[in-house]
Amino acid sequence: MPNAIASGLESGSRFSTAYTQSTLELLHSVWRQRRLLVGLAKRDLSDDYAAQGLSTAWALVQPLFLMVVYLFVFTWVFPARVQAPPGSHSDAVVYLLSGIIPWIALSQVMGRSLNSVVGNRSIVKQMAFPLELLPLKSLATPLFLGAASLVFVVAYSGLQTGAEIIPVYAWGIPLLILITGILFAGLALLLGSIQVFAPQTREFVLMFLNVGIFIHPILFAPGAVPIAVRPVLYLSPFSYLFFCWQDILFFGGVERAWAWCITIAFASVLFVVGARIFIASKPHFGDFL
Repeated sequence: MPNAIASGLESGSRFSTAYTQSTLELLHSVWRQRRLLVGLAKRDLSDDYAAQGLSTAWALVQPLFLMVVYLFVFTWVFPARVQAPPGSHSDAVVYLLSGIIPWIALSQVMGRSLNSVVGNRSIVKQMAFPLELLPLKSLATPLFLGAASLVFVVAYSGLQTGAEIIPVYAWGIPLLILITGILFAGLALLLGSIQVFAPQTREFVLMFLNVGIFIHPILFAPGAVPIAVRPVLYLSPFSYLFFCWQDILFFGGVERAWAWCITIAFASVLFVVGARIFIASKPHFGDFL
C-alpha cells in the first residue's frame, strides 16, 4: 500500500509539472511575441471587412446596429418578462443583452478557433513560427465586437438607472473581461489543436452552437424553467459565465458567488488544459495537415 501511494503521488507530481511547464511556456512565448500577436490580431480584424470591400469602421457599426435592433425587438415586438431587482431601474433588455453579448462572443470564438490552425497549413509547416499565436489571434474580432456591444449596454443601462450602476460597472466589467478572456483563450487553444486530429469536432461544435442559446439562461431566467428540466441549465459550465455577466450588468453586484467560483475555476482549468494540449501536440500538426 505505501508503494502504491508513493507511486500515485509521483505520477501526480509529474502530471502537475507537465501542465505547469506547458502553461509557463505558452505565457512566455506570448509575452516574447506580444508585438507580433498584436499585429496579427489587427490584421485578422481588418481582413474580415477588407475582404468584403468594407472599412474597419464597420467593426463598430455592426455590433452597435445589432444592439439597436435587439433593443427595438425586446422592447416593442417581444417584450421580455424579466423582473428587475428591487430598488433597481434596470430592465429586461439589459438582462437579455448581458447574456446575448457573451454568447455571441463565445460562438465566434468557437467557430474561429476551429479554423485557426487547419486554415493556416502553410504557416504550420514553418516550425520557426510560434503556432500558439494562431488560435489566440482569432480572439481579436469576437472580443472587439463584444467590447463595442458593451459600450452600448453601459450607456443604455446608465440612462435607465440614472448612472447608479456605473460604479459597479467600473470594477465589474474589467474583472469579467479578464475571466472571460482567460476562458476564451483556453477554449481557442483546445479547439484549435483538437480540430487538427479530429476534423469531426467541427460538427459537434456546430450542433452545440445551434441549440446553445436555448439551453443556457440567456433569453430567460432560470426560475422560468420547469423544475423538472431546470438541472439541464446547470450541466453546461458556460451557464455560470452568463450568470456572472448578468450579476454585474443587470443585478449590479455579485449576486451568485457560487457561479463566480465555478467560472473562475473552469476558466483556469480550461486555460491550463488548453495550453498543455496545444504545446504537446503542435510538433505533430504538420503530420496531419
